Amino acid sequence: MITKILTITTLTLLLLTGCDKKEEAPQEKQTKTVEKKQEQTSNVINLKTTTNKVIKLTALDNGISFDDYKGKVVLLDFFATWCPPCIAEIPHLVEIQNTFSEHVQIIGVLMEESKSNEEIENFKQTKKMNFPVTNSKENFILSDALGGIKSLPTMVMYDKNGEYFTHYVGAAPQEMIEADIQKAIAK
Repeated sequence: MITKILTITTLTLLLLTGCDKKEEAPQEKQTKTVEKKQEQTSNVINLKTTTNKVIKLTALDNGISFDDYKGKVVLLDFFATWCPPCIAEIPHLVEIQNTFSEHVQIIGVLMEESKSNEEIENFKQTKKMNFPVTNSKENFILSDALGGIKSLPTMVMYDKNGEYFTHYVGAAPQEMIEADIQKAIAK
């Protein structure tokens, strides 16, 4: 009985908290930081999806302009395939994308460097993901531009004008996200 309670408690805590990003060796960090600084010469970031589509983001004073999703609420989902809370959230995000498809666009931002587009496409099919997933070094530039994503999953919501609306660190209840989406649509 105690073992069962401990197992349930552990699983609950795992799902309600986020995963820390895996740390890199100091030399790898230093090299990547130099590369990122060289690439950040403008306020435009081009994210590349697993299907090689480019999603152009332009930094604004209080948010991001999403060229392909003007007039829509955009939810950036920073996740990893090894993160249990990230995986647990996917069915909720799929349902949200289905329910609000006219007004909302979810974009998965993969925070892993060692995954091929083919691996992520297989992951998307297995999880029935109905929104684009970006898989490029620009994902990390975006993370840095937003202050650095420290925990996964992290979601950042922008209203239909591209202005920052809210964010979630760790697994967030679907009802909370939907309520915020409705407020962002009405804004």
